[in-house]
Amino acid sequence: MLNTKNILKFLIYAQILILFLVYYIEYVMDVYACRLCKYQRIPFFLNILLIFLILNKKQLYNFIYILLISITINIGISFYHIGIERGFFTDNQVCIADKSPRNEKDLLKELTNQKNGGCKNVKFRLFKLSLSELNFLTNIVFLLICAHIIRYEKKYKN
Repeated sequence: MLNTKNILKFLIYAQILILFLVYYIEYVMDVYACRLCKYQRIPFFLNILLIFLILNKKQLYNFIYILLISITINIGISFYHIGIERGFFTDNQVCIADKSPRNEKDLLKELTNQKNGGCKNVKFRLFKLSLSELNFLTNIVFLLICAHIIRYEKKYKN
C-alpha cells in the first residue's frame, strides 16, 4: 500500500540532497555553473517548500498541482539547457557572465568564466551525463511520482 506522506518525505530528502550536491560541485569542487544552472535550482527550493506545506496541510490538491507546475517548469529549463549543450539551440546571454564587472575581482571572475565557454563546454559529467541531463531525468521521475500520488489520492479519497 502506498503511503503518500513517506513518498513526499522521500521527495524532500531527494531534493535537499540534489541541492547539496550541486552546491558542493560548484563551490567545493570549483566547477563553473552558468546562470541556467543556477535557474534550475530555484524550483527545487520551491518544491521543498511546497512539499512541507503539503505534509502539514489537509488540502493536498491545492499544493500538489503547484508542485506539478514547478516540476514542469524545471523540466522546461533543463530541456532548454540540454538543447544548448547539445547544440540544438544557440548559446545566448543566459549562459554568459552576469553583468559588467564592478572591481578587479569581478573582472577576473568574469574572464575565468569566459574561459569555461558557456553551456556548450560541459566540465562535469556524472554517469556520462551532464548535470542538466541528470536534472531533466530526475524531474521526469519526480513528475511521475507526483502524478502517481494524485491518482492514488483520487482513487482512495472516494
